[in-house]
Amino acid sequence: MEDHAVWTVEESRAHDKTAQEMGVNLLSLMETAGARAAYYLLPELKGPGLIIAGKGHNGGDALVMARHVARYRDVQLLLPLGVPKFPGAEELLKVLQNYGAKIVAQDHMERAWNQVSWIVDGLFGTGFHGTVEDGFITQLWKRLSQTENVVYALDILSGIDANSGSYMLEPVYAHKTLTFGAAKWGHFGYPGSRFSGQLVILDIGLPDLGPSSGQWIDPSWAKAHIPPRDFYAHKYRRGRVAVIGGSASMPGAPVLAGLAALKTGAGLVELFVPSGIVHRVQAPTPLLVRGVGEGGNLVLRGEDIEALKRADVVIIGPGLGTGVSPALLETVITLGKPLVIDADALALLKEIAAGPLPEGTVLTPHSGEMARLLGITSDAVDAFRYQSVKQAVDRYRVCVVLKGPYSLVASERIFVNTANTPALATAGSGDVLSGVIAALLAGRYPKDVTEMTAFATYLHGWAGIHAERDQGPSVIATDIIAALGQAWNSIVCEEHPPMLPEHF
Repeated sequence: MEDHAVWTVEESRAHDKTAQEMGVNLLSLMETAGARAAYYLLPELKGPGLIIAGKGHNGGDALVMARHVARYRDVQLLLPLGVPKFPGAEELLKVLQNYGAKIVAQDHMERAWNQVSWIVDGLFGTGFHGTVEDGFITQLWKRLSQTENVVYALDILSGIDANSGSYMLEPVYAHKTLTFGAAKWGHFGYPGSRFSGQLVILDIGLPDLGPSSGQWIDPSWAKAHIPPRDFYAHKYRRGRVAVIGGSASMPGAPVLAGLAALKTGAGLVELFVPSGIVHRVQAPTPLLVRGVGEGGNLVLRGEDIEALKRADVVIIGPGLGTGVSPALLETVITLGKPLVIDADALALLKEIAAGPLPEGTVLTPHSGEMARLLGITSDAVDAFRYQSVKQAVDRYRVCVVLKGPYSLVASERIFVNTANTPALATAGSGDVLSGVIAALLAGRYPKDVTEMTAFATYLHGWAGIHAERDQGPSVIATDIIAALGQAWNSIVCEEHPPMLPEHF
């Protein structure tokens, strides 16, 4: 089975069903899951605790866990939805009581709360969707949101939709989430990822059903995808990148993209900016700058097009601004070069006639830009990020990066970037990412576009982590570029980024 898989709810159920068809009954699956959770957590469970069990399979995992933990700790069990309904539940309840676990009545909940130092949520699990109308559950979750006790979740924090990450209850911040078999899309969605804490993936012996719908990026995967370096390569073989962008209000954006491309390894980078702002483009010596058009209009002339034809990859969009004719993007598309379409160029993409984009093209929208591409709201994108990026791939038939915490990189398969930091939420960070992607795609070596783009988001994320280590909360885009060398070293050394999912 894949070590770094991400599953939908349907994929998770398929693995459970196949295991049962192969002769592993439901109670055996629960026994394995509950025992694995118990023996992972026992070293860090200090003092007495409370386990909340629902009436479904997640509740069954919680019952088994309670029995194992009760051998070593004082355990109280709360059944807010009543006795679980699956076959064998009553026997599990009898056994765990024989091992010393105590069942708490609902009207004694507050007293139990004051007697424990940790709490395990095993209420709903991955089957939850929609809203909660039970008054006691609402009261329970409000109380849980106020606790100072350490909270752990089994499979997924109750109230989080396992496919989307949407969350409908009072905010509860789990210290860790112990999930079974593989990560779920809800662990990386909004706002579910905010409440999940450290994700721990427990192997419970489920069968291998082949490739999953996605995978999260692991340090070993990233190291294995470091591009080869040719000792005899010259600057053109390392790749030539063109950047089309810039405007009176954003003259620095193409510079950020160009510098990031050079720092990532591109051999030569040329900026194509409106001629009216060339004097304001503060490009350092390694960058070539070409003024395009007249009077601030970005209109490509014959010599500009010939220069673009020499590029291996063209970035279009950083700082482009509004008011640019969609004909600019149409012209660039006809060159047949791999494109990185970012920022304001994504708005142009929505306006041009539908047609195939050049092979190797990458779109890099954030939630707002994705919303405009799909004709929905940014809230809808954030509520269904996995589904939104799939829809964009289906529509444009190229690789799509949906930026944000846990950026998604998608084509036939979806990668989750696990190198994350809020320091990347700064002006120009997206321009830097465009440059990183373009540089990695421009190198003249065999590559898979989606895998290399996923690697680029991981490298960019690591640069943000190092920039934050150096600058604290004062990170700006140039700090991210400056930290790219440290980011490469972290990948070579297989360093673990903060909050990387853990295996047990």
